[in-house]
Amino acid sequence: MIRFDSILIPTDFSECARYAEQYGLELGRMFGSALYYLYAVEPIDTFATINGVEQSIYFDVLKDLRASAEERLGQIAAELSAQGLTVHTAVREGRASEAIVEYAQQNAISLICIATHGRRGFSHLILGSTTERVVRRAPCPVFVVRAATP
Repeated sequence: MIRFDSILIPTDFSECARYAEQYGLELGRMFGSALYYLYAVEPIDTFATINGVEQSIYFDVLKDLRASAEERLGQIAAELSAQGLTVHTAVREGRASEAIVEYAQQNAISLICIATHGRRGFSHLILGSTTERVVRRAPCPVFVVRAATP
């Protein structure tokens, strides 16, 4: 029988991610899995080449994003731990797809449960797909949940 001892639920706190989270939670309950939540603080390219005072603003923004994500993940972990689930949280800096794959490798994750926005055409070409990159590079199975449509 296939077991998923650890499930990674990457999140950006969007509605789409929360929808996928519900699948990850249900799978986690079914298998008695440890749940791993990950938020990736993506670099802000606009500020990347700026020097001086503006660069300190860039680092302040990253620091604030990290602190906000850690607080939100802490709330999720407290709520789920109170339900008897084992929850680990992490915030990483860098491109989301790379952070997800690296985290999955480092923590011997059994399954990644991730959302896709379902973009097509030009928006997919321009924005790319974090989920698509994760599927191609993940060290474990990836359960992809398409965004709920109204």
